[in-house]
Amino acid sequence: MAQALWDEASSLISVTENHPFLVAMVDGTLPVENFRYYVIQDALYLKDFADCLRRLGDNANVDPKESKRLHDLAKGAEEDEMALHRGFFDK
Repeated sequence: MAQALWDEASSLISVTENHPFLVAMVDGTLPVENFRYYVIQDALYLKDFADCLRRLGDNANVDPKESKRLHDLAKGAEEDEMALHRGFFDK
C-alpha cells in the first residue's frame, strides 16, 4: 500500500523537489533572510500544529492510547523540532 501512495504522489513529489525555494535551500544559494523567514514561519506553524494535536488528544471521543500518542506527537513538535529552530537562531 505504501508504494501505491508513493506512486500516486510521484508527480507532486517531483514538483516539490524542483521548487526554486527548495533547490536554492539545498544548493546553498538561498539568501539568509529568505531562510530566516522560512524558519520563523515554520516555528509558528509547529506551535499551532502542536496545539491542534493536543486539542485532538483532549477530545473525549478519542481512545486513551490514541490520546497519549497525540500528546506525545505534540510534545515532539514542540521540543524536538523547535530545538532545531532555536539552534538556527542561536547562530
